Amino acid sequence: MDLQEKHIKNIESSHIHELDVEVFYLNESGVMKPSAYQALFAELAEKHLDIYHSGADMTLKHGLAWVLVSMSIEIKRPINTCMKLYAHTWYSQRKGPYFRRELVFCNKSGAVVFHGSTFSVLLEMDNRKVFRKKELPFELTEPDTVFCMEADPHFKENAEFIPCESRKIYNSDIDLLGHVNNRRYGDFAYDVLSDEERFRFKELKRMDLYFISEMRSKDEFTVFKSADKDRILLRGHNNTKSDTAFYIVFRF
Repeated sequence: MDLQEKHIKNIESSHIHELDVEVFYLNESGVMKPSAYQALFAELAEKHLDIYHSGADMTLKHGLAWVLVSMSIEIKRPINTCMKLYAHTWYSQRKGPYFRRELVFCNKSGAVVFHGSTFSVLLEMDNRKVFRKKELPFELTEPDTVFCMEADPHFKENAEFIPCESRKIYNSDIDLLGHVNNRRYGDFAYDVLSDEERFRFKELKRMDLYFISEMRSKDEFTVFKSADKDRILLRGHNNTKSDTAFYIVFRF
């Protein structure tokens, strides 16, 4: 019994959500952009959490918001055209302040196209601190402790970086929570890649994103890069606050 067959029997993962790969998600070579995977993850999570009354509308009533800490994605079948996806998800673990969720995206034949795991925390909106109380002010389903893949919320690699580009945060980068939306980080990384590096994305096997610290409107930052034959590693350094904002790893 494969992962999809096993979890379709779980009440939470029995919900199948239809999503569309839009024209904007593909580059001029018909290859999915990094932020397209992020957008589909976000759309699935938002649709699903609304069913269980634990989405943004509910958390904000309690002064809390879901904030992504990391996202790991494995690509099983490259997407090269607009298509319909059929996806399901389940809450898989809570460990300390970290909530883990699994997400699976299939084609119309039921074959997995890509899947992944996310780690999130609840942010207290009034003080921008991580919520650490054991009891939540709203209900979650019981975690189904089977994981799609190996994943960790902490970045643990070492590399030598070279600076690529410096820019600032614009108003269009900011979301409802008052900080840069996670999807924009994928675009920041993609924008500094060379034509040759972007061409390699048709062979992308895995992508890991780590959101280290918030960036806000008018912050200035620099993207640094480290590349070899098997991976491209990007680091975003917030020059305004003098700290690391994100890491993104592409593996081929």
